[in-house]
Amino acid sequence: MKKNKTSYNFLTGKQCWPLAFLLLFTISSCKKNFSSDQFEDDKLVVLAEITAGDSVKIPIGKTIKVENGSLIRFEKVNDATVTLTETNTMSWVLQPNYSPQYISNPTSMFTNKKRFKANTSYKIEISHPTLGLVKASTYIPQLPRLLSVDTASTQFNDKDVFATTITWKDSLNYEEFYIIEAVKELVKNNHFFFYQNKRYSYDSQSGKELYEQIKNTPGVKLLTDTVGLGKYTRLNVYTEDDLSENAHIDKLSNPFRRIFFTDESLNGSHHTTTVYIDKLFFVDAKQKGRVRLALKSVSKELYNYLKLYEKYKTDFGSVPTTQLVSPSGNIQNGLGIFGGSAKRERVYYFDVLL
Repeated sequence: MKKNKTSYNFLTGKQCWPLAFLLLFTISSCKKNFSSDQFEDDKLVVLAEITAGDSVKIPIGKTIKVENGSLIRFEKVNDATVTLTETNTMSWVLQPNYSPQYISNPTSMFTNKKRFKANTSYKIEISHPTLGLVKASTYIPQLPRLLSVDTASTQFNDKDVFATTITWKDSLNYEEFYIIEAVKELVKNNHFFFYQNKRYSYDSQSGKELYEQIKNTPGVKLLTDTVGLGKYTRLNVYTEDDLSENAHIDKLSNPFRRIFFTDESLNGSHHTTTVYIDKLFFVDAKQKGRVRLALKSVSKELYNYLKLYEKYKTDFGSVPTTQLVSPSGNIQNGLGIFGGSAKRERVYYFDVLL
């Protein structure tokens, strides 16, 4: 394999990928035409990956069968009482968030200004006047001990890919589950300046006119702030690592949504693996953004849920849909998943952002 070494600027991000997990699951699950006996109508659904450092956001909806009863879709639920408890001591009531950024979501978003913590347990209770009470609990692991990330542009199965060689240290003291994944986050650049201790947007007509008037004033400078739009494209990833769980899911020459590793396979050692990210969406004049690569330490229930969902990607199309089942989550009296994760992240810029 011929590799062309290329250097890229990167930074360690603490931001999460809000709704990437939810939207990718809901869109795919709605398209799969699961048989009608696999879903119950009017069930509360929670599809939440809670991540250390992220503000509290819990997507909640209910299931509704449509057409001939073989398709399933989600409907927003705003009249639920949602309580989040941290380590069985501190509790907060979450409120439905009607922000424009959540309008197009298939579920309602319940939020709080609190932030999730690593190495912490959480439980959630959702009470609805007609759909009853659902509960779930999870644990956000400690941050994975990422040691290094090296990058190169290369070819993999005749595809242009971004090879990322990742080294991390597994723990001997407790069981860990790891996931490696990549998305492209759409962004925009906000242009602004400060004048007389007040911030002005250069992107507005009035702001631009003011800037032209005072741009030669000492201390006035045009600045740029890159802002995520909350929209993501999941990037196909490849691995050649026989220690990955993907080796038991599909042929390693095929693309995956995520790469999976268990604590058992690593056994407290340093582990180095190379993940190849498809560069198809790296540069797009109409969909400009940044590539986010994450090594995650995740709760066991989230790991199993996402691994089974990865298998559906393989089985769907080769196995009759009547033989497929919905992934089993940990929502008591409801559907979905409430799982924890902590991540180390690298962010790469390939699009030219003006």
